[in-house]
Amino acid sequence: MGSAEEKLETVESKEWYISAYASDGVPTSDHLKLRSASVSLAIDSIPDHHVAVETLWISIDPYLRATMTGTNDGLYFPQFNLNQAILAFGIARVIRSKDSKYSDGDIVLSAFLPVAEYSLLPCDLLTRKLDPASGIPFPDYLSSLGIPGFAAWVGIEILGQPKSGSNVFVSAAAGGVGMFAGQLAKLRGCKVVGSTGSDDK
Repeated sequence: MGSAEEKLETVESKEWYISAYASDGVPTSDHLKLRSASVSLAIDSIPDHHVAVETLWISIDPYLRATMTGTNDGLYFPQFNLNQAILAFGIARVIRSKDSKYSDGDIVLSAFLPVAEYSLLPCDLLTRKLDPASGIPFPDYLSSLGIPGFAAWVGIEILGQPKSGSNVFVSAAAGGVGMFAGQLAKLRGCKVVGSTGSDDK
């Protein structure tokens, strides 16, 4: 995605939205659609305590499927509204800010970033600023330092706590969480066996 120039007041932003609920939990092109929307980057169009951002990276995690079924059975994230842009964990660059805590050019992490090229976000939906000087590649905040890595860490280090030399079985080992779980178990000196859903995986 190209950077928005300072002089640009309005951009056409492609975004993914939900057009129909997938009651069986498997969204397809019948449920998810791509559209173009105009986003004003003019400073007067940005509400106070909001930022205009350009999306850099998005993490499409398995939990999103459960937010598109139209039911709320014990779900820790609410259902998306029909015609709403999908929200996901992502990293964005601040283009313009109406909040003193954020400046143009800041790189920010959000758990509720629209799956869109450009968007306006309330600052209370921003998780944190990311430091380019940290030496940590930004995508790592969505993988090893994001939901997949955290879920694997909880499973191995907090719940499982396997001893060195023990056998650890990881289901869905080709997935994001499974791959990290296997690596964490190996670091503990365990023998790891994983399963996948197909020979290709």
